[in-house]
Formats: sequence, C-alpha cells, structure tokens
Amino acid sequence: MSNPTFRSGPISYKAEEDVTKFRLVQVGENGVKHAAAAGPVFGAVTENANAPKDEQAENTLALGAPGIVAVHIGPATVPLEVDGAAAEIKQGAAVYAAADGKVSTSGSLLVGVAARNGDGKTVRTTLVTPVIAPASAG
Repeated sequence: MSNPTFRSGPISYKAEEDVTKFRLVQVGENGVKHAAAAGPVFGAVTENANAPKDEQAENTLALGAPGIVAVHIGPATVPLEVDGAAAEIKQGAAVYAAADGKVSTSGSLLVGVAARNGDGKTVRTTLVTPVIAPASAG
C-alpha cells in the first residue's frame, strides 16, 4: 500500500484563464479557469490569478496577480461569490454551482453547504468538491 501524495489543504495550479477570488474553478490540462454551472467543479479560489500572457525570461520582475493560484477542495470552508442576493442564503442551505464560477441556491450541481448566512456578495460555504455532473440516464 502506498501513501497518499496529498492529504489536505489547497493545491496550487497555473491559471489557464484569469480567475477571480471567491469563485469555483475547473481543472484542465493547462490549468484552472472559472467553472460552468453544469460543472465539472474541482474546487474554489480565494485570490485572483492572471493567465500568463507571454513566457517570461528567468529573473524577470512581474507586478500584478500571480499566474499560480491555490485551489481549495472539500472539506474546506471558503467564501464564494453569489449570483444574486447573498443575504437570501441561510446557513445550512444547499449551495449550487452557477455561471462563471459563482454559486446560487438552485441548480443541478451541489458544491457545498452554507456554513454561515450570506452577507454582502459572498456566502461562506463548506465545499463538497471535486464534483462532476452525473451522466444523464437514457
């Protein structure tokens, strides 16, 4: 039996596209980008990251958001941006994936449970990620 290569905490990935903090992301061959409402959802980011525009030479000073971002997976609890009014989400409510990496109280892909009442634009959510939408029966 081998030991796991990863146990807990965020995993670092390159940004395939620019990502905004407090959003759900999917992982692809070239990095992470905002997840769609239908998924798949790998986890959530809590900081901004920019996709590299051009390959930089070694020892180049670059200002701005990094091209690497930490992706949190379940059972982490993180703030997530709500598509709609965050105050309508009460602690204990199911949280679903919405468009552009945001979350809502309805949808087809459960990504977590509200750990606290929504406030401002975000809701603190305990993640159940990674998740993939089930194949449709038929």
